[in-house]
Amino acid sequence: MNFNKKLNKIIIYILLLFLIIGSYIFFEAYRYNKFLGNFKTIFNNNKFSQANNLLLTKEEFNPFKALMLKKDLSKYFINNLDNLKKDLDNKTLSTEEILLKINEINRYGLNKNEVSSFIDSISFLKDSINNYSNGVNLLNNKQYSEAIICFNNISSLSPNYGDSLTYLRECKNQLKDDLFNRCDELCDSDHYKQALNQLYDNAYLFEDDSELKKKIAEIKVKQQEYLDTDSKIAPAISQSFINNISTQNINTLNLKSNTPYLINISIKDQKTYIYRGTSNKWTLDRTFPCSTGIDDQNTPIGSFSIKERGEWFFSDKYKQGGKYWTQIKGNILFHSVPFAEDRTTVLDNTLNKRSSHGCIRLALNDAKWIYDNIPKDTTVIIK
Repeated sequence: MNFNKKLNKIIIYILLLFLIIGSYIFFEAYRYNKFLGNFKTIFNNNKFSQANNLLLTKEEFNPFKALMLKKDLSKYFINNLDNLKKDLDNKTLSTEEILLKINEINRYGLNKNEVSSFIDSISFLKDSINNYSNGVNLLNNKQYSEAIICFNNISSLSPNYGDSLTYLRECKNQLKDDLFNRCDELCDSDHYKQALNQLYDNAYLFEDDSELKKKIAEIKVKQQEYLDTDSKIAPAISQSFINNISTQNINTLNLKSNTPYLINISIKDQKTYIYRGTSNKWTLDRTFPCSTGIDDQNTPIGSFSIKERGEWFFSDKYKQGGKYWTQIKGNILFHSVPFAEDRTTVLDNTLNKRSSHGCIRLALNDAKWIYDNIPKDTTVIIK
């Protein structure tokens, strides 16, 4: 009799335990389904941050969440992708709206193959993916300029957009380091204008970069210091006289040249004066109308001497070239009015007015005359 009572008690306890466990499982399953349903509702309304926050903070100790969430989310996202394909085909949602949801689905990392397949069906996003792949290859090959262009053309809706921003910063930093090192080497050789052109040519890759602006300002200071030092004419000559050279006073200034010619360029008058003779015995031989540098690209002032010469050059930066160039200093030249790359079309006939990028522009025949007749080491005074 006692044995039966004990057995009945055990059975009752077991049944109570199963009832408690069953109630707990049923309750937790109910809570999980409600939790998952809330997530789906919020996600369907495109409240992605709120949906993600729900996953992170709610039902942390629910066993169904631990066991089933990934599988249920994957099934839900696949269903979402199917609906988005229909929306894409029927154009019931914009491409941007579709991609926003695709990016959010991709963030969970549960359906990578399905997401990739869907992305491949969107043409303009293919271009972003190709740009990303090409950009990474160019970066690895240290072709930073080309890589920057690729990364700049990646859609903000592309799955690789976040990584592309990281690579873009790396490219810009690497390119800037290389660019600044090249500029330092050019400045060490007194090629300041070439250094500045390197910076100007690449400025579009850096947008409004403060370090680039600082470097340009630094090189301009060095350039002017160099020009100031190089432009010193005989110390005994009064600078006020030099600044007012004319046919009346030129033979009172002890101006020397290593050739029978001396050239004076007046920025004020926009004229190039060619003298023949020797010190204090100069005679005005020719006067050419010219065009010197515009603001921010001023023709340097000082005393220089003729160096190299050539029949043609073309500037990729300015998309124009010049005939019969004669070097004064660095990239400062006498040359003809600007021609197009075909070497036939004149792009600008302006003379007697500042309109160049620092050089001395001349009529074609005048540029050829200097090219043909003015010897190397002839003194050139620009004032």
